[in-house]
Amino acid sequence: MKEVEVRVPAVGESVTEGLLASWSVKDGSTVIEGQALCELETDKTTIDITAPATGTLRIAVPEGTEVEISQVVGMIDVGRDSQGREPDAKRGQVDLNKADEEDAANQVKGSPSARAEAARSSVDMGKISGSGRGELINKSDVIAAASSSISPGTQEASVSASREYQKESSQTHVVPEQTPAQIGRINSKLTVGAGEQRRALSRIRKVIAANLAKTQAELVLLTTFNEADMSAVKAMRVRYKDAFQERHGVRLGFMSFFLRASAAALDLFPELNAYIDGDEVVYRERINISVAVSTPRGLVTPVLRDVRTKGFGEIEREIADFSVRAANKTLMPDDLVGGSFTISNGGVFGSLLSTPLPAPKQTAILGMHAIIDRPVAINSEVLIRPMMYLALSYDHRLIDGKEAVSFLKEIKKGVENPERLLLEV
Repeated sequence: MKEVEVRVPAVGESVTEGLLASWSVKDGSTVIEGQALCELETDKTTIDITAPATGTLRIAVPEGTEVEISQVVGMIDVGRDSQGREPDAKRGQVDLNKADEEDAANQVKGSPSARAEAARSSVDMGKISGSGRGELINKSDVIAAASSSISPGTQEASVSASREYQKESSQTHVVPEQTPAQIGRINSKLTVGAGEQRRALSRIRKVIAANLAKTQAELVLLTTFNEADMSAVKAMRVRYKDAFQERHGVRLGFMSFFLRASAAALDLFPELNAYIDGDEVVYRERINISVAVSTPRGLVTPVLRDVRTKGFGEIEREIADFSVRAANKTLMPDDLVGGSFTISNGGVFGSLLSTPLPAPKQTAILGMHAIIDRPVAINSEVLIRPMMYLALSYDHRLIDGKEAVSFLKEIKKGVENPERLLLEV
């Protein structure tokens, strides 16, 4: 009998432990290499631990246990399946080595979980457009292809459904809701009292709570507001959406305009890219902008690095990648650290106005909101325009009102005149 260890993977330099939140498969089940086995919950994110081999799983650590990096949490018997049969004799078992060889011959790049899902769903990976880095095919791409009604003849020309992370009217960065099975697992852990239900806070929610309390206790926060006419951006998106998608393989959303506008404004007002540390101000040379992404377990903020050096296509691809990896629970803690400024888009939930809170070691945060057609006065005429309220919350210890208002006006100017972002003027 040959056994392969299932170990807690290294997920970032700053992470040494986590919580084995739940097992996705039962003890004694037959698993396929690359299949998600359990969820590891860290202080920053939740990821799947996948099967390193095909065989029968033996669980060594129960769910709800604190675990360390590299700890063994299970074993996989690669000699026999759960019915005592040899792997080659298993009904429905797919030779993944052969699939690897076919993928290599066809120059198809897919993650282990994607290949396992393709094998289970009988999906031809050669007909799928990958949404990951370097067009890597992720599990969500395979699931989208399996559930779509696109014929093999037209599937090559289509864009993977996992890339469609936004609606036409708004930029959407929302991870899908929990499945009934997930909800059932959570509900089974509830402590039920008289008219009450209790469950422990997740590690992520504990960190969120601690960070918010720290922000409110240490920062002197003010919020300034403005509004932006989104007519020019909407017109540009309509005019170039097909050419943009054909060139970059992703749809042109609203967020890239705000990221580029924010980067330009941070160049002009470096204090908003800095933070106070004791009696000193720490100025950053790089502009790394965190983008808030909502997940069923809480808000996470993956970081787009060196935004001022990136074009619209690269920005949109990175945002799409973050959304897919958040849904697949493959965001690493290192993806979430190092931000110097944050953008939060409450408009995707219908928020008209808000006062967002900056993240730790950040001085300011920009809040985007819903785009609403409203009457506005332009050149002594009342016209209907798509308007968005903007909110900038900032630490008044470092930023004065004049700088905050001027910074927000720069963002407004860039969004209302998007050609300035392209010309960098």
